[in-house]
Amino acid sequence: MDVKTGKFHKAYLSSLEASREVAEDILPYWNSLKLDETIVSQMELCLVEVVNNVYEHSYLNTEGKKFEATSFLSANNELIIEISDFGQSMPDGLLDDLLSTDFVEPVADDPETWLVSRRGLKIVKELSDKLEYFTQQNRNTLRMQRSAK
Repeated sequence: MDVKTGKFHKAYLSSLEASREVAEDILPYWNSLKLDETIVSQMELCLVEVVNNVYEHSYLNTEGKKFEATSFLSANNELIIEISDFGQSMPDGLLDDLLSTDFVEPVADDPETWLVSRRGLKIVKELSDKLEYFTQQNRNTLRMQRSAK
């Protein structure tokens, strides 16, 4: 955590293990904010999903590509989490489409349901109060916002 700004910010390298590494680093920061345990566990789930998506979709399962994690508590008590990468950007309208798609529950004996895309992002959208995605100068950022009240 940056003591001057009160923010968590750290750069990482993409890998299968990166999501766990980010979670291990950010949890002490969130706990220092005295957040409710439910909020922490739900946002940890979202964080892991988004970091895994960076590895899989932005960097096409390529290890060693830089991404960044930032988190802070806003002036109006909103937990902000930003994951930024420099890979392939998300298709336009994908987040908006999540509202109109049904959640496909995986079925043990139906492998087709195991591979349904967007399930993780739909969960992230449901657990966040606000979800935004933007690209600026080759930097893609997914911003999650959750009330800490």
